[in-house]
Amino acid sequence: MKALITGTTGFIGSHVFKTLCEKGMEVKCLVRKSSKVEQLKKEGAELAYGDLLDKDSLHDAIRGVDIIYHLAGEVYSTEDKNYHLNVIGTKNLLDACLSGNIKKFIYLSSIAAVGPNSGSGVVWDENSPCSPISPYGRSKYEAEQLLLETFRTHGLPVVIIRPPIVYGPRVSRSSRVFMFVHLINRGLYRAVGDGKNLISMCYVDNLIQGILLAGEKEGTEGKIYFIADEKPYTINEIAEAIAREEGVRLSSFHMPIWLANIMAVILSVPSKLLGFVSPLSLDKIREMTSNWVCNISKAERELGYRPITTFEQGIKKTVEWYSAYLKTAHKEQR
Repeated sequence: MKALITGTTGFIGSHVFKTLCEKGMEVKCLVRKSSKVEQLKKEGAELAYGDLLDKDSLHDAIRGVDIIYHLAGEVYSTEDKNYHLNVIGTKNLLDACLSGNIKKFIYLSSIAAVGPNSGSGVVWDENSPCSPISPYGRSKYEAEQLLLETFRTHGLPVVIIRPPIVYGPRVSRSSRVFMFVHLINRGLYRAVGDGKNLISMCYVDNLIQGILLAGEKEGTEGKIYFIADEKPYTINEIAEAIAREEGVRLSSFHMPIWLANIMAVILSVPSKLLGFVSPLSLDKIREMTSNWVCNISKAERELGYRPITTFEQGIKKTVEWYSAYLKTAHKEQR
């Protein structure tokens, strides 16, 4: 079996690459000419230079490939950039696969494609209606529709994986998880709202287990699976767990939602004029204060998925990595 991974230079992609190599699978990595590939070269990766937005460059990349792990995506960006990479890029890859002999196409989507839970006590499963509220979520939902349509019309064996917030070592420095850990470490974290909203989380090793099982199991074609940790936690519980591992005290101040909304409106003006993504928006405030809870029973039943790493273990490993990262960054600045 030979695999092609997109997004190998990213957080989740780097973990999938390492795990597949440890299992002895041949792995090809789709990278752009501008990508930082020094570490991949050191690890002996086979590089396929191409771009998801250049359809012609993808045919060579999928040649000889049995399974595709499509993990590349735009997350913290403008609506246009999210759409182009997450939707158009996915369509280009799907079109290229139609001329190949792909045995399984694993797509990494997100709980954002569904949107926040519609009420207290509501838990999403794979049949829940989708109402995404962010550019990222809307682009992931549209990509899912492309995948399912390609499965129905062409029989391409696609599988969609929907994780919630993913955390663990090597988490992207631009991610909300990294910022969350960083703000708590610096004593700058302030909860928005009462912090009692529930959030499903997924430690990266648990996600990798789910992704690999989806590729290995038969009968998963055309299906969607939520992959997450065993149970959800409130924002307050997550913050407290991080603070304990970092050995810091949390502020008792909680920013009222109305104040956060006013700040978001004020920040929207310069962000539109200068063309940058605001760190605080009305959508982000709604995301931060809503429940995001998913049910993993389908993955447990059909894939044999069982979260191996507990939330406490995952937070500990994430904070340990963050501490090591800070020490390295300080040395490099000297």
